[in-house]
Amino acid sequence: MGKSFLKNHPTMLVFLALLALFTLAITVFSEAYGSGLVSTSFVKTLGKTLCLCLVAIAMDVIWGYAGILSLGHFAFFGLGGYMIGMWLMYERTKEVVLRSLENQTIPPTETEISDAIATQIFGVVGSSDFPLIWSFAHSLTLQLILVVAVPGILALIFGWLAFRSRVTGVYLSILTQAMTLALALYLFQNDSGLRGNNGLSGLQNLPHVTAPQSEISMWFLWASAAALGFGYVFFTMMLSGKFGMVVKGIRDNEQRVRFLGYEVEHYKLFLFTVTAIVAAVAGALYYPQAGIINPAEIMPIASIYLAVWVAIGGRGRLYGAVIGAAFVSLLSTWFTGGQAPDIPLGFYTISWVDWWQVLLGVSFVLVTLYAPKGIGGLFDLLKRKEVQK
Repeated sequence: MGKSFLKNHPTMLVFLALLALFTLAITVFSEAYGSGLVSTSFVKTLGKTLCLCLVAIAMDVIWGYAGILSLGHFAFFGLGGYMIGMWLMYERTKEVVLRSLENQTIPPTETEISDAIATQIFGVVGSSDFPLIWSFAHSLTLQLILVVAVPGILALIFGWLAFRSRVTGVYLSILTQAMTLALALYLFQNDSGLRGNNGLSGLQNLPHVTAPQSEISMWFLWASAAALGFGYVFFTMMLSGKFGMVVKGIRDNEQRVRFLGYEVEHYKLFLFTVTAIVAAVAGALYYPQAGIINPAEIMPIASIYLAVWVAIGGRGRLYGAVIGAAFVSLLSTWFTGGQAPDIPLGFYTISWVDWWQVLLGVSFVLVTLYAPKGIGGLFDLLKRKEVQK
């Protein structure tokens, strides 16, 4: 990165510095490597929040910069979680099976071990055979490739069909939502090969690792922070220069950009696919920290929440997406975790566990009407005041 690039993007350096300081502070105060002031459960919450910030950045790029309101990007997030979850569950179950068979007089065959693993995993849905999609579950390398390949190919095919047909606006949003709903409904079926409504569980237990959860949670927090930092730099560089100007031009006036000779569909397809892959990487880091994934995570409401985070933070600015995702995620944890005190009104008691989503919806409406630039717009006001001085 040249000096001119860094000079033109000072917020990137500020963001990376704050991210590094945050990661260092949590490490120093963690139970694993520090004073223990920050609990392991809260470290996991912060690690998951960093992953949500990364998928929010991907959403901001496709919506805030390109003007494509995708209501399906959380589906790619979930697919990334499923791909890595298959390996985690397979290897962890294999450990349990081998431990239970180690005292047998006659050593078990590979077929017996495989059958026992399949029974352990799929017995809950009445099956004892590995579906075809689990063919590579034994290989971490292949499953990591699938983390990128499966969401990337799905986004490429869907995007090619949609953008080639020049579907735009609310119709495209409905199509992405329909894709997400179809995927979720398919995964809910027991014969989908991914345990239906039960999903994949026990993902927080890393195979072949004897370290305590306090250390594992810190490893994932470091990995999540690194992914967020790389993602921020990657998209900042991508959206700078001519490419970024064309993308913003598509958002502001697609027909004019098309008349200027640019292949608008190619730009859209590229961004849609790349942001889907980044969302999948975020999901692959998120769900081992969450410990479980099921089809409910992929339902359209999750993608709508993602759009709300970006809108509240301020779309069209990467740091705004991070602010929105972090703010809403941590506030949601506080409200729904029973930490927020109930408000007795005499005739009715407001319980935030039940009313949090209403508050979030009202906040989204208010931001849309009165603060379209979101929380990130406050920095514009401060910068404007400094210039006036």
